[in-house]
Amino acid sequence: MSYSPHDPHLGPGYGIPGHPNQYGPYGQYMPPPPASNGPALAALIANILLTITCCGLLAVPGVITAAVAMNRVHTDPVSAKNLTNWSWVIFGIAVLVGVVLLVVFFGLGLSGSLDETSTTGDDGIRI
Repeated sequence: MSYSPHDPHLGPGYGIPGHPNQYGPYGQYMPPPPASNGPALAALIANILLTITCCGLLAVPGVITAAVAMNRVHTDPVSAKNLTNWSWVIFGIAVLVGVVLLVVFFGLGLSGSLDETSTTGDDGIRI
């Protein structure tokens, strides 16, 4: 059996009818894939771990935005994606600030600025 592109029985799509790899009609809107809360969950876990381990206060907004994103995944996927992206941005900023503080304190420790010294002017002499 031969298929012709002008055969009226084939319909508006391309390819052989019933074939699993058949394309839809030209210009047909394909529905978006179902929303997943995987990225929002990963951002939530990363921000919670960051809150617990080192940069506590800086990662709290990331936890909040990731939690809100998880609640909006199925109702407003565009907003959930934006909130998830912001949560990752906050996570990155918190990590960056933590690394900068670590380098500064390490540098101050090596220079001796954090050593215990007397600021009273008596040089430790007791009478």
